Amino acid sequence: MTDPEPRADGRDDARDRGRRRVLAAAGASLSALATAGCLSNPWGPSRPGAGAATTADDDPAPATATTRGSESTADGDADATRADATTRDDQTTAEDTTAPGESTTEDTETATATATEVPPEEKEPDQIVEVAPDGFRFSPETFTIDAGDTVHWQWKDSGHNVRVREKPEDSDWTGTPGDASDTYGEGYLHAHTFDAPGEYECFCAPHQTLGLEGSFTVR
Repeated sequence: MTDPEPRADGRDDARDRGRRRVLAAAGASLSALATAGCLSNPWGPSRPGAGAATTADDDPAPATATTRGSESTADGDADATRADATTRDDQTTAEDTTAPGESTTEDTETATATATEVPPEEKEPDQIVEVAPDGFRFSPETFTIDAGDTVHWQWKDSGHNVRVREKPEDSDWTGTPGDASDTYGEGYLHAHTFDAPGEYECFCAPHQTLGLEGSFTVR
């Protein structure tokens, strides 16, 4: 007959092992539930790099870039506006200066030409006529010149003048200054630049009857 005590110990060991397995299974289930609850808890703390935090970090970048782009565009428009205004001002200034400037330039050139025009007495003569070099005559008595040429009458004796007897209507030559009674001494110079083509005649008023007369042609 078998001793009952060992049988009782065997039953106890089996019950202990069963309880441990149940407890281990229950603990595993509780751990799984706890882990799932933490992961899905809507009131739990947000994790870095997840959810709204990530969106907040990403969203400002485009907004900032858009703002900078708008500012650049605004600056560019302002610069273009200033450039256009400057261009218009320059064009207006140029037009204002040019419009009356054409006649002003011509007037200035004319005034400069008049102011710097060399008197006929200072020009190199194209023709020299001696007055009474040896008696009562002009030397030469006749000659021909081109329009724009300058003639110098040089006095070789005193008491003579050069008066105009005949000339073209558009000629401005009047002979020596004064009237017919005004005469000039040796060394005097009378000069004139002839621009009007035509026939000219001259004489010495006190001595024309003695042969002090001359003529010339401007072609």
